[in-house]
Amino acid sequence: MITVAIVDEHFILLSALNVLLNSQDDIKVIGTAGDSGSAVELIKLETPDVILLDISMLEMNGFALIPRFKKISPESKILIMTINGDGRCLQKGFELGVSGFLVKKAMDYDLIYAIRTVARGEKYIYPSMVEGYMMSNNQSEIRDGKLSKEEFLWNRLSNREQEVIIDIAHGFKNKEIAKKRFLSEKTVETYRLRGMGKLGLKKKSDLVNFVILKLKILKQ
Repeated sequence: MITVAIVDEHFILLSALNVLLNSQDDIKVIGTAGDSGSAVELIKLETPDVILLDISMLEMNGFALIPRFKKISPESKILIMTINGDGRCLQKGFELGVSGFLVKKAMDYDLIYAIRTVARGEKYIYPSMVEGYMMSNNQSEIRDGKLSKEEFLWNRLSNREQEVIIDIAHGFKNKEIAKKRFLSEKTVETYRLRGMGKLGLKKKSDLVNFVILKLKILKQ
């Protein structure tokens, strides 16, 4: 069970997120807070697995809360919610020890996936925010045309996730991939979902298009 604490000053959003996350079998909201003082007390008392933090709290810059959270609950993973989030915002967050960034408009499947991702100890960046992050971290590569957005996303996948994604693009079924890779069908499905989530893809047709047209992997 992944325990989550939500820190956001908007009561309606707090309530909606509480209902959404508690509807999942593997996620439990152990508390919510609408201001910095109650947030610090909540994290100190509950030490959640994941802290879902609104970075644009009016009462206090959300970035100022991160070091306090890391001090009182160093094992907690911090997932930032933001309106847009440019490259500098992401860079500052990762320097402070944040595990992921998510735009507020993606408060559904993407949020659930992001929470599970950071809880595993992995980083998460909402796909639409990747380009800004690339520009802040790989300016010379982008300028020289050595690194595309698709390549950046692809490199975030583990070797197993890449293998499964390529197999699916080739038309193999989960059962066939499981036999080929000496994995269980459930494990194959897990790699598929993780890989597609990191790539920001929803449908198999999008996956095939990504692999063939963007990465040109199937042409080899």
